[in-house]
Parts: sequence; structure tokens; C-alpha cells
Amino acid sequence: MAGGSKFDATASMVGYLYQCRFALFKAIEATRDAPGADISIERFDDVAFEQNGDPVELIQTKHHLAGKGSLSDASTDLWKTLRVWAERIAADPATVLSSRFFLITTATAPSGSAASLLRGDGRDETEALALLEASAAASKSATNAPAYQAFVALSPTLRFGLLKAMTVLDAAPDALDLQADIEAELHHAAKTQHVPALVERLEGWWFRQVIASLSVTGAPPIPVIAVDAKIEELRESFQRDALPVDFAELDVTQEILDEHDERLFVRQLRDIRVASKRIEWAIRDYYRAFEQRSRWTRDDLLVDNELQRYERGLIEAWEPRFESACEECDERDDAGRIAAGRQIYQWAERDADFPLRSVRQRFLTHGSFHILANRLVLGWHPDFRAKRGGDE
Repeated sequence: MAGGSKFDATASMVGYLYQCRFALFKAIEATRDAPGADISIERFDDVAFEQNGDPVELIQTKHHLAGKGSLSDASTDLWKTLRVWAERIAADPATVLSSRFFLITTATAPSGSAASLLRGDGRDETEALALLEASAAASKSATNAPAYQAFVALSPTLRFGLLKAMTVLDAAPDALDLQADIEAELHHAAKTQHVPALVERLEGWWFRQVIASLSVTGAPPIPVIAVDAKIEELRESFQRDALPVDFAELDVTQEILDEHDERLFVRQLRDIRVASKRIEWAIRDYYRAFEQRSRWTRDDLLVDNELQRYERGLIEAWEPRFESACEECDERDDAGRIAAGRQIYQWAERDADFPLRSVRQRFLTHGSFHILANRLVLGWHPDFRAKRGGDE
């Protein structure tokens, strides 16, 4: 919409995504530096690292969509952050000694500003404190007023202690650049061309953990060791003899069942009078296999016509069973031909077990049979091509 909307939540949404992505980035770093720590989001702060339930690092993240912003002495981002931390320290003064405070922002601190003096290098907490106190005294900003009050309400010792414990990391990577940083951090986990696919899966898992943690009051933080374990699991699944499995537990909705109800593989099942519940399972396996195979293809994880060779194996296992069933039933015996088709399908449904590389998943074998049946490459009823050839 031209000019935007006062109800546009894009910036806020990207800010939350940035917060979660940054938390993942820090968790990956912590797998080396602090594997025994826990990480939480919106528990003690935007992001926090905990030891035994106590925060040892409190992190505020600030993301800007339009431009990089400026972290001046009167910056709203800076003062909102100081208010959060000042109120925490006022409630528990020991926090200033037991915790470190980090402001991560895509904005840039101007040279000589208080924020620039609180970076990791070239620090001068005394001058930074003087600049912040002068800003609080001189500013007329109604927006910043509660923050000024919270900061000035601290004793001089606690104010200085907060700045001693505080580090500003300005001009930080934005949400998109941060994804590239995560990929760089995990460059050893898979082949170069597969690292983005690995990171996509890691982020999907991470966002599910975050949502679960935020959805339950009092939910425990996420152990860094769990992140390490997930990275190792994904690393193994991207080895040459392995493939990641993403859709083994994918549920199908009624809408999906309805969309697939008239597909050729479903009509084939009705030709041999398969009951509705088993047809639902067939649609589920078809959908899972289709989505999984598509993702492997998109992520370029299959090599040397691997999927075609897999399908050829399924077809060659089906062919003798199908021909044998056709030989044993009379062309004029409709009930017998239906029974023969049911027997072939029963083998595919219950007994067929064909791994693709190291992936031995029921949905993959059975769903791939249905994918082939949907193309009329194979079928169940002895007359499946005659019955369904006109449906293509």
C-alpha cells in the first residue's frame, strides 16, 4: 500500500524474527564456548544466556528496516534498552555484578557518542556516563522520559556499574546478513552447496523450539547442548550416504484429502474396493513422499538420477507380482480380478520395504508406489490401464 499503513506490523515482525535468528546464531557460537549454558527468549530479556537458572548475559536486539538508524545519545533504542536494564538492576542490584549486558543493533553509533564509547574496544565508561546524564538532563523527549527517570534513579555507583557491564555491538548484520553469518558458522557441517538447506532445517527446528517455549508459561530455557545435538543430527543426515527426512510426521488436513480425492492413484484404489480409511492413509503417504522428494530435489541432494533408479527398483519389484496375479485370474471373473488387485496392493501396502540410500521410511516406499500409480506407470487391478487410461 502506497505510503504504508499505521497498522503495518512488518517492522515488528522482522524485529522478532531477527531476535530469534540472532538467538540461534549466539547458541551456535555457544556450542563451542559455553555448551553447558541455556538460552531463553523473552524470559529475562530479548535473549538471555543462563547458568543454573540465573541470567549471565542479557541481550537486547534492535533491528531497522529503513536505513541503519543512528545510536545517538538521545536514541530511543538506546534509552529503551537502558530503561529495561535499569529497572532490573533497581529490583536486584546484584545483577550488575553477576550479568553482562549487550545491545545488538543494526544502527550505528556516531563517533564520540556514549554508545560508541561502550563498544568492545576503545571504551570510556566515565565519559559515556557523563554524556548519558547530560542527555537525560537536557532532553525534552516524552518518549524517553520514563527511561531517563529509571536510569537517573539508580545510584551513581549502579549507573557506572551498568555501563561497565554493558557492551554495544552496533552496525550489526541485518536479518538477511545474519542468515549468511549462520551459514558461514556451519560451513563445515555439509558440502558448500548443501549448507543453506541444512541451515533452513536448523532454523525450522529452532523456531519450533522458540514457539513452544513462548507458548507455555514457565517453560524451561533451551539448552545449548540441544542445539549442538540438532546440528550433529543434521550433519549426519547430509553425509553422502544419508538424506535428511523432513516429512515423516507431516499430518494431512481434510482440505488435502479433498484435493487428492479424484487423483488417479485414488481412483485405482477404488477400482479394487479399498476402504476409505486406507485410502486416507494412501493419500497421507503420497503427500509425504511427494513433499519429501520435492524438497530433496530442490535442495540438490539427489545425485546421478538417484530418484529414477529408485523408481525403477519399485517397478521391477511390482512387475512379476502383477503379471503373476494376472495369469492366475480369469478375464471374465470380475470378482477374481478385483481380488488379484487387492493382493498386489496388500503386498505394496504391508510388506514392500525399499530404502532410498539410507532412508528406510514407510511413507517413502508406499508414497512412491502411489506416485507411480498416479502416472499409470503401475497399478493394482489387472485392467488398470484400460480402466484409467482415459483419465489421464
